[in-house]
Amino acid sequence: MIIFPTKSRRGLFFLFLALFLAVTVMMVYYFRPLLSRPDEESFDSIILETASRHQVSPYLVKAVIKQESNFDPLARGAAGERGLMQIMGGAVKDWEQANDRRVLHSGMLYSPRLNIEIGTWYLGRGLRRWSEYRDVQAIALAEYNAGPSRARRWAPSDPQEEFLPRVEFASTRNYIENVLRYKAEYVSGKAILQNQ
Repeated sequence: MIIFPTKSRRGLFFLFLALFLAVTVMMVYYFRPLLSRPDEESFDSIILETASRHQVSPYLVKAVIKQESNFDPLARGAAGERGLMQIMGGAVKDWEQANDRRVLHSGMLYSPRLNIEIGTWYLGRGLRRWSEYRDVQAIALAEYNAGPSRARRWAPSDPQEEFLPRVEFASTRNYIENVLRYKAEYVSGKAILQNQ
């Protein structure tokens, strides 16, 4: 014997189906940059917009992304870093307090737009903090990579003194050198402006 659903069950089924399809379409739209393997130009428009708003070189932002995740928006680090710019909880909290906004759950950090927003804001804050130093970018990158307390400890008392030899961690020195090399390559090739 075949039992046919009643009108109310059929209506609930179609309502559920419509809701499921609507959510699926919204998720595909929201996360479409994650569905295909991004290349180095995939996020240029977001980088340019965000870097301009935070007064940070877009070439520096792009170089940090290259070093941190190699343009993989789903990258996850061993210490819980997430997304393109490998954002950590401390940076999120600082950004939330400074901007009176909330990141409701850590999964949101895989959104390229939000990830680049927080990472660029954090990098810009470091650049402003160390602006009177000769090696401002190197110190800001040390802060991004190793944290503010280490950057303060390594910063020379004389702002004109060279910074990199004072960095105690070889991994942080390599990080800074790599990011600055990538930045120089992007500047010389104008890579971020090719598709604009």
